[in-house]
Amino acid sequence: MDDPTEPTEEVVSLTALAVASGRAVESSRPDALIDDPYAARLVAAGRGTVEFPVTWPDSLDDVPPVRRPLLLASLYIGLRTRFVDDVLAGADVAGGGDSLLPIDLPRQVVVLGAGLDTRAFRLDWPGRTEVFELDQMSVLLFKRDVLRGLGAEPRCEWFAVPTDLSRPWVDALVAAGFDRRRRTAWVIDGLLPYLSADAQLEAITTVARLSWQGSRAVIERTVGLQDSPELEEKLRDFGAQAGLPMTGLLARAHPPDPAVILQGHGWEVQQHTMDDLAVRYGRRLDDTPLDPATPGGFITAQLP
Repeated sequence: MDDPTEPTEEVVSLTALAVASGRAVESSRPDALIDDPYAARLVAAGRGTVEFPVTWPDSLDDVPPVRRPLLLASLYIGLRTRFVDDVLAGADVAGGGDSLLPIDLPRQVVVLGAGLDTRAFRLDWPGRTEVFELDQMSVLLFKRDVLRGLGAEPRCEWFAVPTDLSRPWVDALVAAGFDRRRRTAWVIDGLLPYLSADAQLEAITTVARLSWQGSRAVIERTVGLQDSPELEEKLRDFGAQAGLPMTGLLARAHPPDPAVILQGHGWEVQQHTMDDLAVRYGRRLDDTPLDPATPGGFITAQLP
């Protein structure tokens, strides 16, 4: 019997489209934090039973209530995407400014749970940067085929690594060309809530184990949710409005803290709350489905 706590490939693909929708909506805003020219086209190519928004409306009051959750979720997706983009560009996220840090960033980048993100195609990467994207085969093939049809070319050496991140994935990454003896920039955003607590622990510990001195990481922390009838009802209501199956997907009680794990392996860690990001980028999160007062946010880390 399938484990009901592990998302099926169909669900993960649907949520990948939902997140791409968020990037498309954010990119359409007059005050956009990001510019993803491919997000709307990916959503259009993958449209099915759910009608995902791709533009920010002139007024939310004109939007039917059933369509508002995904629009409001785009506020969070925009903040998350911009923050990770800035980290990869070397921005001074610790100081709150936009200046680039005087450091030689790793030219080997690994994105766990890349989904339909197009950083490999839309960011300006330093020469000879290698970007390894790990996700399910159906998601990576869909993204490759759509972008190829658009004539998009990666701005780095791009390696799509199909794998199930709820199971061991190191062999697949190494087979794709990952070098354990090189510094690595690790990205984990939007992945951990879809893994069991044990799988989250394994993923973060594996990142620590594979990292060479000078490696860096940016990790989105999982919101600690207590499984309860009230939570199940809240997730059902949101899922019904958004058209996404949420129950059992995001309810992960007692997730491990990536900051504690990495610090235990000698990493220097900085914490960034969602309030910090909202202030940094001038966005309000009051109306989003995610309560900014709950635990979560991001950590950035470096292995000396």
